[in-house]
Amino acid sequence: MKGSAWFVIALVVGSAISLAGVLIGDWWLTFPAGLLIGAALGPGRLAIPAGALAGLVGWGLPLALEQDRYGLGPAASSLAAIMGFTGQAAVPVVLTCLVGLLLGLTGAWLASAVRRLALPATR
Repeated sequence: MKGSAWFVIALVVGSAISLAGVLIGDWWLTFPAGLLIGAALGPGRLAIPAGALAGLVGWGLPLALEQDRYGLGPAASSLAAIMGFTGQAAVPVVLTCLVGLLLGLTGAWLASAVRRLALPATR
């Protein structure tokens, strides 16, 4: 299979693991999903964006669905006020998506770096 096919497969599987973790309350599963992506894809130029996207999708999709169903306005506004960002309901939503993105990105980066050390490139 070509690299782009592996990228899509890793992205879908990583997003599914991340989403499942968020839905069952094990938010930290996004990091192991990133590790799997980094181990499977190898090169950082493929693994890191895939890990970041998987984390973003895994954490952003539930927020988008909740917004569509119930509207996040009142809850996000309350959370923003607690954080000191009165009147800026988008801040907690953006920070939540950023956490998911960073968890996936760091997992993929770490596994990609370890794989590169363990399996040096052959030319």
